[in-house]
Formats: sequence, structure tokens, C-alpha cells
Amino acid sequence: MLVDVLLLTVGLYAAGGLAAASYVGVYTIVPVYAGIVLSSTACIVATVTATASYVAAALLQQGRWLPPTGVAPPNAWETAAFNLLILNVVGALTAVLANAYRYSRHRLAALYQELERAHDESLRLNTELQQTARLNVLGEVLSGVSHEIRNALQAVILPLNVIRQKLGEPAPDLRRHLDRVEHGANLAMRIITNVLQTARQSSTEKVAVSWAEVARRTVELKGYDLRRDGITMQLDFPRDFPLVVARPLQLQQVLLNLVTNAQDALRDGKRSKTIAIAGLTEPGRAVIEVRDTGPGIPPEAFPRLFEPLFTTKTHGTGLGLSISADIVRELGGQLTAANRADGGAVFRVSLPALPSAPAVIGAPTA
Repeated sequence: MLVDVLLLTVGLYAAGGLAAASYVGVYTIVPVYAGIVLSSTACIVATVTATASYVAAALLQQGRWLPPTGVAPPNAWETAAFNLLILNVVGALTAVLANAYRYSRHRLAALYQELERAHDESLRLNTELQQTARLNVLGEVLSGVSHEIRNALQAVILPLNVIRQKLGEPAPDLRRHLDRVEHGANLAMRIITNVLQTARQSSTEKVAVSWAEVARRTVELKGYDLRRDGITMQLDFPRDFPLVVARPLQLQQVLLNLVTNAQDALRDGKRSKTIAIAGLTEPGRAVIEVRDTGPGIPPEAFPRLFEPLFTTKTHGTGLGLSISADIVRELGGQLTAANRADGGAVFRVSLPALPSAPAVIGAPTA
């Protein structure tokens, strides 16, 4: 910029100096360029520098410090002053307009970012609304199906009691078979009761929830499936484990996804197959860990582990961990994963702990 001013000054001096006063307007190119490309400050500096450079060159030429390059007309100083005034007016206007232009650009960029945030928030709210609607529908379906299955199980359990009374003291083999039927029916009844209780709880409002009870229900729901694969399930929760504020059905969904993920990792394993759900307490947080003794998570999978549609399994959808992470994040928590030092993987869910609650939804009942 300053080099441009110097070159123009040399050119005007060569063209006659003060005699070329009518061409001083050529300086306006520099402040206009500086204002558009650089900044308002650069525009002002270019204007002042151009004015000072020409005046200095004209005075040095008039005082014979520089050799004359032309004969100045009588009104040369008036012409130079008028053109320099135009130069400064153009420079000042360019500086003002350049500043307004940059402010508009910054404002437009801020509005665009705000629009993007609003769009993202709209998508998030729409997703949450759809998920809430699905939970409501799922709750209604579960409630209806569970009620019908419960009635069918009662139709099995009641005749068993009648059969026992009619037979009196049956043979050992028959008694063993009756005990197994009764045990299986009662276990199924407990599972259905848990599902029915969960479905009846509000799907739209967050309430105080017991992590330990959610874990116990998960074990009952997955019990048969895990035993079929030879997997041992362990629960380890302190008696005073804090409650969390959440939708019970969502917590159930998160834990089922994590346990199912661990089950898939253990299904083809040769070593001891164990899944452990443990409750840990940290300041202000209620943390649960789902640990397995499987092969662990491939290192290259960690960066994309919670991305939608990403999976390392041939039969997986790639949605379970992504949905779980979104649910935990919406509850103000964090879902992380790591490989254990002694083998296997651990998924860690950290949620804000509830210090105390007058009423507990999902707490164990006697």
C-alpha cells in the first residue's frame, strides 16, 4: 500500500510535480483498494500518506530541493488543493463504507451461525418429539401385550395349585416337573410384571429412577437369552446408590443396548463369559459400568463407536450405541467406552445424581 503511494508520487513528480496537480486524483485508487481489501484504518493511512507525499514532493520541487520537471501554472496550488480535498473526501467515505461493509459481514456471519444453531435445535427437538411419541406407543403396546400374557400365565399357575391339592403327595419325578413348571411360570410372571410397571410409568416426564432396579429388570429380561449363551450376569450396586432423574423406559433402553452389545461380543468366545453391571459413585454423579470378558473393542473403532450406522458386527444395525449416547447426553450425562486391562470392554454411563427424592419411580418393592 505505501509502496503504491510512493510509486504514484514518483510518477506525478516525473509528470511535472506541481504542474501535474490536475492528476492528483489518481491517488484515490490506493485508499479505495485499501478500504475494500484491508481495513478502514488502512484506507485512512493511505489517504493521509498520499496527501502528505504529494504536498512534500511539490514543496521540495518548489524550494529547488528537487529539480523541476515542468512549469507549474499560476493556479497550480489551487488545483492541487481541490484534488487533494477530493482525495480525502473519497478516502473518508471509503473508510466509513468499508467499516459498515465489514460490520454487515460480521453480523451476517453471526446471524448465519445463529440460524444453524436454531436449525440444529429444531432437529434435536423434532428427534426428541419423535422418540417420545415412539416411547408412548411402545408403552401402550407393552401394557396391552403384558396384560394378555399375564392373564395367560395366571391361567397356568392357578391350575397348578389345584393339581397339587388333588394329587396330595405326588411322586418325586412328577413333583419335580410341577416345581419346574411353577418356577418358570412365576419367573415369567415377574418379568411381565416388570415390563408392565415400566410401560405404565410416564414416558414423557422425567422422574427419580433407581439405577439398581433398572439393572435388576434388565437381568430378568435378558436372563434366559444370556443363560442360553452360557453367559453369567453379575450385579454390584451399593445399598445407598444415588437416584437419577430420567425416563425409566429410556434408561432401560440404554442398559439393554449395552448388555446386548456385551452379549454379542461374548457369544463366540471360548473363555469365561461374564457381564457385570456395577454402580459407582463420584461427586455429584451416579455412574454405572457394564463390563464384559470379551475380546475388547478394536482400536480403530473408537473414533466412530457412537456414530449412527457404524458397527463392527455383521448382523448389527449400528444404531444401539448411537441411540444410547443420545439418550445419555439428553439427560446431561456421558457415555464412554474403553478396553479393560485384564481383557474385555467396559461401557461407562455417568449421570447427574439426585441427592434425595420424596418419591421414587422404579425403586425396588417388597
